[in-house]
Amino acid sequence: MTMFIGAPRVLRTVVVAMSLLAAGCGSHSSPQQAAAGVVNIDPKALLASITTGIQQPAARALGGWEWGGFINSFGTLLTSISYTLEMQKVTYQSTGADGRLHTMTGLLILPKSIFGAKPSVPILLYQHGTEPYRPYSPSQYLAHLDRPADYPEVMVAAAIASTGYAVAMADYEGLGDNTGTQPYVHGSSLAQQVIDMLRASRDLIGGSSSPCSWNSQLFLMGYSEGGYVTMTTTRELQINHAAEFTVTASAPLSGPYDLSGVMRGVILSNTTFKAPYFLPFLLTSYNYASGGALFNTASALTSTYSTTIPPLFDGNSPSDRINEAMGMGYSPVNLIIPKSVLTQQFVDQLTLPASPLLDFLKANDAYRDRLNVNAAWKPTVPIRMYHHKSDDLVPYANSQVAFDAFSSAGAKNHTLRGPGVELLEEPVFLNISPSDPVKTVHLGAAFPELSDGWKWLDSFKK
Repeated sequence: MTMFIGAPRVLRTVVVAMSLLAAGCGSHSSPQQAAAGVVNIDPKALLASITTGIQQPAARALGGWEWGGFINSFGTLLTSISYTLEMQKVTYQSTGADGRLHTMTGLLILPKSIFGAKPSVPILLYQHGTEPYRPYSPSQYLAHLDRPADYPEVMVAAAIASTGYAVAMADYEGLGDNTGTQPYVHGSSLAQQVIDMLRASRDLIGGSSSPCSWNSQLFLMGYSEGGYVTMTTTRELQINHAAEFTVTASAPLSGPYDLSGVMRGVILSNTTFKAPYFLPFLLTSYNYASGGALFNTASALTSTYSTTIPPLFDGNSPSDRINEAMGMGYSPVNLIIPKSVLTQQFVDQLTLPASPLLDFLKANDAYRDRLNVNAAWKPTVPIRMYHHKSDDLVPYANSQVAFDAFSSAGAKNHTLRGPGVELLEEPVFLNISPSDPVKTVHLGAAFPELSDGWKWLDSFKK
């Protein structure tokens, strides 16, 4: 899964050892379990499968994932001898950005003690990054167990689960089994879909066949668009669902929290960009979420692109194909300015200091109070943001703006693991060429940052 404005991806076949294929990545599922959609995973066999997969030649966006960072940060977790894993697709009802109920899916990963006891574990809501291509949805991994390297964030979730966490990953509307339009960075609908995934997961964990029980601790984490969804979901849980759920701690990582400011600046910039597909993705999403009233692709995109690009967001096109349809090239390299596909009329509207377009963006800023967009909501739970200062796709200023707004609202954290917000710079060194169309600081920092975020969350674990 690519991140918000992440690098492009194309499907590749990962060759793994035949023994792993025969075992389903270490699966020991009975026929009854397989029929119920439950797959048993041996973490050590999964690590072996990942190691084999990443040794194969990587194509485009998969080359943007620094798998050495995964092995260093998460590989040893999969060598645990305490738990095996049960994975299953979760099907549930939630509200789409159109206000209607839809059937949605997600992936639930549960730890199973090898010692026979039923462990009591926290729930971690892991929100994945941007993915326009439906086959890369988290729940689709269960149909592609021989290709773990195509699902980097599922592998992170599996590694964390193997230490004693129940990890729930919502696919989001438009992904998984849902074939509708994605509400890309539409805060309220994505948050509701994650919360409904939490409810469905809680019920499954509470069932008699579950290998674990819930100890009532609740953590949230996500990177890039997943960081954005983590922040909006934390907001909704705190403000509207406190009687049902208590957030223990939340780690939003490198998210586009300031859509109306920092990210609008990216859209209006005259600078070339390695992942321009984010722009029509946002248009398609917000046109859907506004009921067709705003961000109309027919008038926002120039005639060259208005009929060719929107159909590519039907879930069947990987991001690199969308980039190429916008005029970006990989061989030879030809980076483009994202707004080059926009009409001047739309650019002018987006530039205005007061317009319906800007109001809609403000309503979706992750740090704003949904009832008063001129003020920030005040987190009362522990939140730690990480962000790489040199992020080339989702600028660090997103986190700085959010942190400053929270601080002004009185939510700055002054105590170790206390309530309120902290902001830390991701320190990993990355040597990324500006002319490389695949590798980005944004994706290169993902595994180290996810590791840092999880280690902080883990410090709260009972």
